[in-house]
Amino acid sequence: MSDQTSERRYYLTTRDLLLMAALAALGGVSGTAINAVGDALQAALGFSGTMQWAAGLHVLWLVLAVGLTGKGGAGTITGLLKGAVEFLSGNTHGVLILLIDFVAGLLVDAAVLPFRRKDRLLPLTLAGGLATASNVFVFQLFAAAPEDVVRFIWLIAGVAFVSGVVLAGGLGYALLQALRRAGVVKDQP
Repeated sequence: MSDQTSERRYYLTTRDLLLMAALAALGGVSGTAINAVGDALQAALGFSGTMQWAAGLHVLWLVLAVGLTGKGGAGTITGLLKGAVEFLSGNTHGVLILLIDFVAGLLVDAAVLPFRRKDRLLPLTLAGGLATASNVFVFQLFAAAPEDVVRFIWLIAGVAFVSGVVLAGGLGYALLQALRRAGVVKDQP
């Protein structure tokens, strides 16, 4: 037996956990506000799906968590935390928001899994698109949608996918690059 004490290594560092918690808090509070705007537009226009063009803003935080940590599981953990913050801050979807954000986090992690570098444009845009479109399907599993909306479910999911590609993936990638250039985030050797 050696007198040297071995340093215990954890998969997620304290920095990773703090980043994920901060991003979840920002995403949860902003998600509740975005949801309130969407509810107002839905009431004014008379049909659901009116805010799917901005749905990528909900997933942006999960994409940033994966991009900044580069670790699998970061999207899922951040999604769960974000859902809890949204639920506690009064999101009108109620407990369902936990499932919506959990599934989005799982899909972000699954989409970047085959890629060695998880912080590149292709994996982040793919993750953003898939995770954002998933909210339409998860919500429809539990919501009694009017028949006119069900007919357009693939169109609504397509709009959400494009929103995720642009706002979660593309914007997330651009923010990662800007943070690195500014020296705010030094996560690469």
